[in-house]
Amino acid sequence: MAVTTTTSTLTQLMKTYYDKALLYYAKPSMVIDALADKSRDIPQKEGKKVNFTRWVPLPIVTEETAEGENPEAVELQAFEFEKEVKKYSNSSKITELLDLTAYNDVTDGAVMLQGENMGRSINRLYRQAMAKGFYPMRVDNDASYAVSGAVDSATTTTVVDATLTQADDYWNDGIIIFTSGTNKGSAHLVTDFAAGTDTVTFSPALEEAPAVGDTFRIVVTTGLASTDVITGRAVERAVAWLKYMNAPKYDGKFYVGIMDPFVQYDFMGDSNWVNAQLYASPENIKNGELGRWGGVRWFEDTEPYMELITDASAHESTQDRGFGVYSASGTIRHTPIFGKHAIAGTRLDGVKDKLIIKVSGPQDTSNATNAFSLVSWRAFFVATVLNGTFGVNLLSTATTVA
Repeated sequence: MAVTTTTSTLTQLMKTYYDKALLYYAKPSMVIDALADKSRDIPQKEGKKVNFTRWVPLPIVTEETAEGENPEAVELQAFEFEKEVKKYSNSSKITELLDLTAYNDVTDGAVMLQGENMGRSINRLYRQAMAKGFYPMRVDNDASYAVSGAVDSATTTTVVDATLTQADDYWNDGIIIFTSGTNKGSAHLVTDFAAGTDTVTFSPALEEAPAVGDTFRIVVTTGLASTDVITGRAVERAVAWLKYMNAPKYDGKFYVGIMDPFVQYDFMGDSNWVNAQLYASPENIKNGELGRWGGVRWFEDTEPYMELITDASAHESTQDRGFGVYSASGTIRHTPIFGKHAIAGTRLDGVKDKLIIKVSGPQDTSNATNAFSLVSWRAFFVATVLNGTFGVNLLSTATTVA
C-alpha cells in the first residue's frame, strides 16, 4: 500500500478527534458487525487461530425409562472447525504540496474516505462469509437447481449420492450444506461434480467425513431469471426453515435480515410492511433498521451484494463466479436472514479497529523533506459463520431501478 513512516507529531487531542471521526464514517456500513457475536475474540498472546465447537443435538427420547432404572448413556457429538484472524488495512498518502494548496482540509477528507472504506471492507467480509456459509434458498424454489440428498458414501472432501443424476459440472461453484449428522450447519463450495460416479467434491475439507445417511442440500444459481425477485412468500419460507432448525431469535422475538436498496424496491410495497418509524418504541430502532415483516427485523445495506450466476462449467482454480465471489456486474442478489449465533466477527481481544495518522518527524529518514503524511486504518478480523442452518441466504435477482 503506502510508504511506512516511524513517528507522529499529532497531539493526543487530534488523534482522539480523528479516531471518533473514523468510527462515525464507518458506522453506516457496519450494520452486520453490530448484530454479529462478539464473545469469541482471541486473547492477546494466544496466537491468531480460534477453534469453534458446533454441538450436535441429542436424539429425541420417545421410550419410557423403567422405574428404578437409569437411561442408557448416549454419546455427545460435536463438530470442530478453526478460523484465523487476519490483518486488513488501507492507507492514503497526502503530499505536503497538496495539503498546503488545497482549498479544503485534505486530512479531514482522507479520514472520511478511510472511515467509509473500513466500514465497507469489513461489511464485505461479513457478506462473503454469509454467501459461502448460510443455507442457500432460491426464491423460485426450482427443484432443478436445488435438491436435498443423503450420503451413500463420503470422505472429508467428497459426497456420493446416487440420486444426483445431472451432467458433469452441473453443481460446480454452488453450495453444499449438511443438514444432519456431526457436520450439520457446515457449508462448502462445490468444486466438481462427476456424473459417472455421482460424486460431489467440495472445499474446504471437513474435520470428519459425513456418515452414511447424513442429509445435505445442494444449490446453484443457474436459471434464476430477471423476474425472480424477493417476495413475501420467499421470506416466509426462509423463516419457516429457521424455526425448523431452532435458530435462536434476537430478543427472543425476531430474526434479522439485510436488504439492499434494489431488493427493497421490489419488496417494501407489501401492505403488511411496518415501517421502522411506526414502531411502538422508536428509541429501540438500531442503526440502519428499516422495519419489520414476516417475523424479521430488516436492516439496510446500501451496497448490494452481487454475484455472477453459476453456469455449470468447470470450476477454475481461480474462482471467477458463484458463491462468495462478489461481482459489481452480477445479477444474483443475496438477502441474508438469520438468528443469533449464526455469525461471529472475531478479533483480537482488546485490539480495536484503529485509525493511524502519521506525519514526518525529525528522526524519520524515509521522508527527509516532509514530503507527505499518511492516513490509514487497520483491523485484525475474521468473519465466521458459526452455524449455517441458523441463517438463510435468499437468492434472487432485482428489478433495474434506473
